[in-house]
Amino acid sequence: MTTFSFDMHRIGQTIARLRRERNMTQMALADEMGVSFQAVSNWERGQSMPDISKLPELADLFGTTIDELLGRHSPLIQKAAEDKLDELDEVSVEALAEAAPLLPPCQLDELTDKLLTLPNLPDMTELLPFLPTGKVDELLRQHAADGENLSDYAVFASTAAVDEVALGKLQAEESLDELLPFMSQKAIDDLARTRESSGQSTSFLLPFMSYAALNDITIARLKAGKNIGDLLPFLNQDMLLKLFSASSTND
Repeated sequence: MTTFSFDMHRIGQTIARLRRERNMTQMALADEMGVSFQAVSNWERGQSMPDISKLPELADLFGTTIDELLGRHSPLIQKAAEDKLDELDEVSVEALAEAAPLLPPCQLDELTDKLLTLPNLPDMTELLPFLPTGKVDELLRQHAADGENLSDYAVFASTAAVDEVALGKLQAEESLDELLPFMSQKAIDDLARTRESSGQSTSFLLPFMSYAALNDITIARLKAGKNIGDLLPFLNQDMLLKLFSASSTND
């Protein structure tokens, strides 16, 4: 995943240098920008960034450009700061992922929607940490329909969406391995009980099942005279003690 390439420490140094060149105190700069003294202090120490809407004002105050403040050229940031995103000719996942930490949610959503309209849906895993859950859910469903790997999307998707996609894959007789760590406990347990009752394998579910489901399946197998060897490594101590006690009594 691409790392955020804007160097906050270097940007802070640039702001501090430009402020000193104009013989301004941090308090004076804070007053000019309509922010707190602590905000300016955090900027200059590289602990936070100015809000994107403040960049044009800050650049004008120092008689410089947004590019100089950020230390690199970014058309996307420039247009976002000026609230002119509609003037962008194109948006790439890489550029948006880089700018995402600076963008307010409404602008990030607008640009993400542009990407979603592309004829071929791009790999958007770099953007996932910054997107709202609903948007990630949409991407998860789209990539599932395309038969692509889903684990990166499942990390940030809602449990309900993961369960829904998992059910679809199950009905299509596809592997659930990449989704199992992100499914709800209820969905996994319900699936395990359903498969067990219909005589289907539950081995791939054993590491993810709750103790309650494991115990239910263990008891059901014992009553039906079936083997429970595959369940033993996953049972809790209480159930193992009960099994041992029952075995000793029968002996």
